[in-house]
Amino acid sequence: MAGNIGYEDGHPNINSSGHAKPPLRRQPSYYTPDMEDRMRRRLKFFFMDPIEKLRAKKRIPWKMLLQVVKVILVTIQLCIFGLERGNFVDYVEKNTISLKHLFLKDWEPAYETLPYPPATGTYAVYEISSVFEHIDFVSNQYSKMNHIAIGGYHFWNHNASTIPTVSMCKTNYYSGSYFPNGTFIFNPRLIRTCANVTQVDFGNGTVKFDFKEFLKRKNIRLSLDRLLKIELNFLVHTVRLELDVPHRCPICFLMNVSITFDNSDRNGQMLVFLNPNISEIGCRGSIIGLNETEKKRVQTAFDIFIIIVSTMSSILCLRSIWRAQSLKKETAKFFKNHFRKVLEWYDRLEFLNMWFILIVINDCLTIVGSCFKIKIETRNVPNTSQNYDLCAIMLGTGNLLSWIGVLRYLGFFKKYNILILTLKRAAPNVLRFLTCALLMYFGFVFCGWVILGPYHIKFRHLSTTSECLFSLVNGDDMFVTFSALQTSNSFIWFYSRVYLYCFIGIFIYVVLSLFIAVIMDSYETIKHYYENGFPRSELFEFIDECTDPPHSEIYRQELRGWDCSTVFCFCCKNRNPEELEESTRLIG
Repeated sequence: MAGNIGYEDGHPNINSSGHAKPPLRRQPSYYTPDMEDRMRRRLKFFFMDPIEKLRAKKRIPWKMLLQVVKVILVTIQLCIFGLERGNFVDYVEKNTISLKHLFLKDWEPAYETLPYPPATGTYAVYEISSVFEHIDFVSNQYSKMNHIAIGGYHFWNHNASTIPTVSMCKTNYYSGSYFPNGTFIFNPRLIRTCANVTQVDFGNGTVKFDFKEFLKRKNIRLSLDRLLKIELNFLVHTVRLELDVPHRCPICFLMNVSITFDNSDRNGQMLVFLNPNISEIGCRGSIIGLNETEKKRVQTAFDIFIIIVSTMSSILCLRSIWRAQSLKKETAKFFKNHFRKVLEWYDRLEFLNMWFILIVINDCLTIVGSCFKIKIETRNVPNTSQNYDLCAIMLGTGNLLSWIGVLRYLGFFKKYNILILTLKRAAPNVLRFLTCALLMYFGFVFCGWVILGPYHIKFRHLSTTSECLFSLVNGDDMFVTFSALQTSNSFIWFYSRVYLYCFIGIFIYVVLSLFIAVIMDSYETIKHYYENGFPRSELFEFIDECTDPPHSEIYRQELRGWDCSTVFCFCCKNRNPEELEESTRLIG
């Protein structure tokens, strides 16, 4: 149902020509005055807030109580999940850093800083000899990983009698040649060659990893002119132990580590990337005296209880939406037959409660997210970062919408609903204003990206360009944006200054000020309505003729429709099955 704020967005009692609308006049019909009064009371009861309905019918406001309980439960659930997800992500990130220190030659902590502002250059190799040295370093480190790694890394399904090897795959063009006169010939067909990198026996008792000699003996040609990338892959097994945490069983992970030497840009810089590709596998060991079954049962029971509460919330809201639409049809028919009036579209919208739709959406997200959380905790789906992220999106968004939904109940109090009414009043004007502002904004985004992108770190991509300009609107990093331009072209330098000054001047001093003015105008309008009364539509003029206060006994005598019992919220029953249809449906 719509609550008492449905008509407060101000539909003045004037028609499209600017003249006052004629008052509602009763036309000859089969409706008796008593039926008209009952319809008026039904509508007045429909637009009451939960507190007024409690006074009118002495019924517990189930939906309101359920929403408050649900917000508390889903917030507790989100906090528990957030701590577990944070620990998992932290574990993955620290393992990635450890692997980079172990297998990437000359890796330094400076590479681990945040991408902006960059503290050091990109990790890459620039010489042919460096490529061979880095690959030999990876092979050597992996062969003795069991003895040098602190993190408890082990080989996967490894035979102790053999030395573990790294799998190498190279991708290159089928053929290609450069000639001294500057011409070249290339066949763009891609060739992928793979081999296991093993130690090389030099015959004098020396056995070691030598990638260059290995390629020669395997008759594999490595032409840097045609090379696109080299991939090194190997498996690492590790166990996550948190024995200091009660009832926490070990989790086993298999890391399919991939190290890529990327030469696809062919610009003299071969970038090096390491991707751990962590996935959970079943543990084949046990911890003495540790039993996690009880904890899993408690967590699963708590998640199931939240699913039940969210399902109840959705059913109650959907039932209210369906009842509202039924009442809307009855009201439209009543106005057409009794007043010869068509119920206006904005009056029809008063029967569509967007708060209930919002609650149904957040309930669906919470239900799906809770089910997925149960699957993660019971190990029915892999314990990976992607699954954690998907679950976090559903639970986090559902929790956000749940808290926003609580605003509905604050909106029933005049001193607390100023934010809701102002946003509702300003929404059409704000959308029209933003449409014009966004056209200019995207113009600046594309212009800045194509002109300044090659010379400015903040304009390298469309997404970062938009983020940079949006930050400028809020006054962030202005000097850095001006000073980070790297070019010797004087024209680009002057153009960047004109571009940035124009954007800052237009959006901070003009667009932002007008945007605030649009909202303030709506606020002043709402403030004026509070002092002088809100405009009333024909529907609410009709309702205002009802003088029965919410605590009147007549509501309990007449409105005896379907209700949830105090014991079972889903057990709906008709309190007066012998009542004639006129008391529950005025229009046949």
